[in-house]
Amino acid sequence: MRLQARTITQTLGAVNPDAIIPVVVAVTVVVATLATSLVQAKKARANLAALGERLGLKLETQGRYFKKHRLVGERRGKPAQILSYTTGAGKSQQRWVAVIVSVKATGGLTFSLGQRMPFSDVLARLFRKKREATGDTPFDKKWALTTNQPDFMRAALLPEMREKITQLSARSLASGGRYKLERTEIQYAEQGSFSNAKLCARFEEIAEIVCDLADAVEVYADLQKN
Repeated sequence: MRLQARTITQTLGAVNPDAIIPVVVAVTVVVATLATSLVQAKKARANLAALGERLGLKLETQGRYFKKHRLVGERRGKPAQILSYTTGAGKSQQRWVAVIVSVKATGGLTFSLGQRMPFSDVLARLFRKKREATGDTPFDKKWALTTNQPDFMRAALLPEMREKITQLSARSLASGGRYKLERTEIQYAEQGSFSNAKLCARFEEIAEIVCDLADAVEVYADLQKN
């Protein structure tokens, strides 16, 4: 037993202190990262729950260890959900937050309204996506509309709606926000986290714009029946 203890002592004594420092630093970084993630997750849950109370949506939790939270329910008579998700992995991983409102029918309408990004017009031409102007020059400089029904979407994007969309995007630090019709869902997504209280406040208003767009889609669908 004494021989074993002496061997361990000699082994530890032979370790170079400089070799231990990187290990200690790495462990410290991992622990700090986990602690920060837990704090951010707690904030996100609390902010999301408060947002749900204001919008009349229920907080739903999935997962046992790595829990995911979302809001579900109905908003203005339509199924709605507010959630977060990630794309990519490692250093290229990005966090997104989204509002989704479902409609019964679209009448074949398609649209996407996204913030203009560097080289976005070049990419649009490359993939042969025609950008439609709303007639509101300041708005069109910041937002790009693609749709198969340009006349209807110009009418649907009322002046007060365009103004609200512009104001909300100006209050955001994120870029790449986009409203779009995907199958029977009107979606809005941008990069961010619900741990940011200001983002949650903006999403309360964004949810109303998504509902307005959902109403417009259903109006178009009804027109196609006649």
